[in-house]
Amino acid sequence: MQAFVAPCRYLSGSIAAPPSKNYTTRYLLAAALAEGESLVVNPAINDDALVMRDCLLALGAEIRDAGSGHDLIVRGFGGRPKPKAFLSVGNAGAVLRFLMAIASLCEEVFFDTPFPDSLGRRPQGDLLRALDEMGVHTESNEGRLPIVIRGGRPRGSSVKVGGQVSSQFASALLFLAPLLPEGLEIAVTGGLRSQAAVRTTLDVLAQAGISVQADWDNLIFRVKGNQPYRAGRFMVNGDYPSALAIVAPSVLLPGQVRLAGLFPDCQGERAALGALQEMGADITIGSDFVDIKGGAPLHGIDLNGDPVIDAVLSLATAAAFAEGESVFRRVGHLRYKESDRLGDFSREMAIAGLAMTPMEENLVVRGKSGRIEGGVNVAAHHDHRLVMALTTAAMHSKRGLRIDGAEHVSKSYPGFFADLRQLGADIELI
Repeated sequence: MQAFVAPCRYLSGSIAAPPSKNYTTRYLLAAALAEGESLVVNPAINDDALVMRDCLLALGAEIRDAGSGHDLIVRGFGGRPKPKAFLSVGNAGAVLRFLMAIASLCEEVFFDTPFPDSLGRRPQGDLLRALDEMGVHTESNEGRLPIVIRGGRPRGSSVKVGGQVSSQFASALLFLAPLLPEGLEIAVTGGLRSQAAVRTTLDVLAQAGISVQADWDNLIFRVKGNQPYRAGRFMVNGDYPSALAIVAPSVLLPGQVRLAGLFPDCQGERAALGALQEMGADITIGSDFVDIKGGAPLHGIDLNGDPVIDAVLSLATAAAFAEGESVFRRVGHLRYKESDRLGDFSREMAIAGLAMTPMEENLVVRGKSGRIEGGVNVAAHHDHRLVMALTTAAMHSKRGLRIDGAEHVSKSYPGFFADLRQLGADIELI
């Protein structure tokens, strides 16, 4: 699908932030690992959430509509997933990694993806090595999909896992650990990227009755064995990374926008709102909403991007129209997302007329005042975050942009274009 995003002069109105992708996938998994029925309230209805739902059904969970809109009732399989399964994990890296760990309880699980050029190229070696260390037999395409996990009785006690490529490897083992008779001590080596995402995992585990001793100084997580997951009611908050994709164009364009349904939680991207305030944006953060008064002049920023990693592209796009230079540091792991979010993003932004330089660990953005010319085609590279960032750039152009692969926005925010239209954007889907 191609989206033509026309120039925009003004955004105004109020919308609800979409439900959190990261909390939804984690709540669904925790509910599936519990005995009995759980209620997941306000789950995200996006590609990743639907893939997690389908995979959990294949592993033996029962999931049905609660009859109250789109809330879900999940009857879990506890620590006893089906012994064999074929799981097509879409383009969902977190779903793949979380379920690779759970698959170690199974006789054989085969994982594959219909996106060989996106998820298929992402490295899974750190988690595969950890599972091998636990006595699980794994087969892969040099650390990439397709992957076969042959387990049954994974050994607990202790394991090491790399944390430089993704925090999801540690989260995957955290979900598995309480189901092991011996429990598990997880030592993260090489540093840990996106620590906020692991805090989200720990938050969900605590809500499901799982106790974890976290030594953040040494990056060691100790989980006692034979802890049953507790069924319950899990309420999904609004999604801060997706919300930032609305905030970014809203701070650049005149008007007043409110995003409702954003409560404080463990999502690190909430701090990106403060970064925009530091850049000069007029943003009011309420107890459950964010108000943006757009059009204030922005200036560059020097920011550690790791804690807000899924909002970096939105922040960088806003910075591209700010006065001066911005530097986003410690963002090298963006290269291992759905696309190379440093190289691919910078190249597409250059086509659009914006100057960004990707480095090994940093992204440098040279801001410019006024609108870009536009009138060109840019590509999303199978990446929802690129779709959102390119949309912001297009709205701040003179002739608009055509975005190829715009359908990939449904991975996290299917209503993105509709919500922007409601606020006044002119977007045609082709």
